[in-house]
Amino acid sequence: MKRRVAIVVQRCHEKLVGGAEAHAWQYATLLADAYDVDVLTSTALDYIRWDNDLPAGVERRDGVTIRRFRVERGRTSYFSRLHRRVLDRFEATAGAPDEDRYGWPEALEEEFIRSQGPVCPALYEHLRTHGEDYAAVIFLTYLYPTTFDGVRAMPHRRFGLVPTLHDEPPAYLRVIGQMARGIPRILWNTQAERRLGGRLWNRDSGNLVAMTVATDAAAPAREGFPYLLYCGRIDVNKGCDHLLAWFAAYKAARPDSPLRLLMTGHNIMQVADDANVSVLGFVEEERKFALMAGAVAFVQPSPYESLSIVALEAMAQGTPNIVNGRSEILADHVEQSGAGFVYHDQAAFDAALDAATALDADARASQGDRARRYVLDHYSLDQVRARLIAEVEALASAS
Repeated sequence: MKRRVAIVVQRCHEKLVGGAEAHAWQYATLLADAYDVDVLTSTALDYIRWDNDLPAGVERRDGVTIRRFRVERGRTSYFSRLHRRVLDRFEATAGAPDEDRYGWPEALEEEFIRSQGPVCPALYEHLRTHGEDYAAVIFLTYLYPTTFDGVRAMPHRRFGLVPTLHDEPPAYLRVIGQMARGIPRILWNTQAERRLGGRLWNRDSGNLVAMTVATDAAAPAREGFPYLLYCGRIDVNKGCDHLLAWFAAYKAARPDSPLRLLMTGHNIMQVADDANVSVLGFVEEERKFALMAGAVAFVQPSPYESLSIVALEAMAQGTPNIVNGRSEILADHVEQSGAGFVYHDQAAFDAALDAATALDADARASQGDRARRYVLDHYSLDQVRARLIAEVEALASAS
């Protein structure tokens, strides 16, 4: 009889193709052959409000049991006001010690975490009541109450956290650091993320597990013009505002350049097509990989990444990345692979686009080979699955 393992994540649905949700689902399917896997999650689809879009109850998909629990507290305008206070306080205390950026009482920090949602008391009760049924429980991500309150409900110490940590204001909350220091095992995505955990949380112990990345080579898309590609949520929080503004400025300074920007994914910013930008919306995986393979470069403008699967997928297609240097994780991918470009401002962004478009066939092939080798050496399915099972077994054997 297989032992049971649970994975706790804030949302789970086949329409959710990125972020911690995709991370959690990949782990569930990687473990499904060796364990009976439950995904414990909310009934929400939308992370803006956390409405109960899906029915509470049990669903089976791809050999995994999904148990959804009702959201009793979602996100309202109250959270927006509290979030504004967090951002203002964070900016006002720039230069202060990392562990004291807010100076808030613990209760107010906890109120911020719960006010962003989703709060799912029935999920926590399930962990209290049935936690002993699981040989191991893995929580994703650090940010939400499904983790913050979920770990407090655990009746044993056989649980771990995949924090998907990046350098953002909520990561500096003292109660988050306290939680991280109390987690039995932490599963990191990258060395840079682990270094950040040591700096912000005084917790850098734990092993690198990461995610597996699709590596089958795709036939390059032929669009009839050279293009820069972005894939993911088209969202201010992903850096798409500066990407669009800087690309427009780049094109204005080079009116004869045929380079275009193609964007795929959920168009939260409601970006409209124009002479330089095409928004393709959701595309099938086969089409996405073809677009990656055919791009002059893949651009990842997000300052907040703990791994960036899409960036690695593009590297696996032999396409250089142009990445926001504010994300240490993304900069590490470029530095360690020896393929791609890092920018910190408009001038460096422009220089990266110029360099990418100027690569001759031999230089591009060399960059592509290095990028692909980096992914194959670190993010193959067998490697990630072996590392993940080792973590589960270490948790299961703990007292």
